[in-house]
Amino acid sequence: MATEQVPQSAASRLAREYLTGSLASSLTYLMFSPLEVVKTRLQIQDGAGWTRVYHSGFVRTTLDLLRSDGPLMLWSHGLVAGVARDFTYSGIRTGMYPTVRDAISAACGSAEAGPSFHEKVAAGATTGSAGAGLANAIDVVRVRMLADSGRVDSATGKYTSGLREGHAPRWTSSLHCLRDTARNEGVVQGLLLRGVSVSMARAGLLTAAQMSTYDHAKTVARRNGIPESTALHVAAALISGLAATAACNPADVLKSRVMSSGGGAGGSGSSVLGMVWRIVTHEGPLGFYRGFLPAYARIGPTILIQLPVAEALRRAFGVRSL
Repeated sequence: MATEQVPQSAASRLAREYLTGSLASSLTYLMFSPLEVVKTRLQIQDGAGWTRVYHSGFVRTTLDLLRSDGPLMLWSHGLVAGVARDFTYSGIRTGMYPTVRDAISAACGSAEAGPSFHEKVAAGATTGSAGAGLANAIDVVRVRMLADSGRVDSATGKYTSGLREGHAPRWTSSLHCLRDTARNEGVVQGLLLRGVSVSMARAGLLTAAQMSTYDHAKTVARRNGIPESTALHVAAALISGLAATAACNPADVLKSRVMSSGGGAGGSGSSVLGMVWRIVTHEGPLGFYRGFLPAYARIGPTILIQLPVAEALRRAFGVRSL
């Protein structure tokens, strides 16, 4: 009986850890979905096969989208795929981070002294890339639904706003996009592998920067006599948000363009290296920071809410703090 109880307990703990990341991330995606629309469109519109629609910065583009699509419409673009992706991806990325961090620390022989900053970075890179790889198919659908969206004229059935203004919508729902992509491009090439290397790199950079700085900020604070509290969680989350955005934005731009390319505006897919070369030659190094402000407006407040919520869920579910 005793030998059976251990794996059940471990499985229960891992499931609860997974749920803390999934639920916290899904909640924040629901809250900040419109910013994901702004960020993705700004990142995609300069890519091959797309038409540049938004000629101003983050604030003006947000106002233009609110005027053309309306507030409620911005919450509908790719929402199902976005929530499903974050539920799958962040359960591993955030929820499983402490378990992976401690496993790396034990393997490196530093468990007694506590995980080093480098081990925390390695743990974040591992959970982030693993979560992104697992959720890649859903992410392809999410990006395409965000790009192929806008207000539709009921008389003509065509978009009157967005990157495909004047064209009819390709898909009626996220599930329709999933089926259509699988049928036309293949499950493996169109969904499982479309942009997976960039997606995993982006998530690895994001999580390595986010979780290591958050974790280490808390460690330093505790060493200086600051107790574990919601205030500490919020302060650490403020630091990690800026670090995460700066680290992952170049990969985020590449991911958006690669994932949208197969189902984009008449373009066949492009390689990652081809995308890098196009950005460098046509837009310069700053092209990798397209959409940085909406990205930070999305990631910064998201982390500021998501990590304290995840910490509260971990307490409620009876698992250790991040």
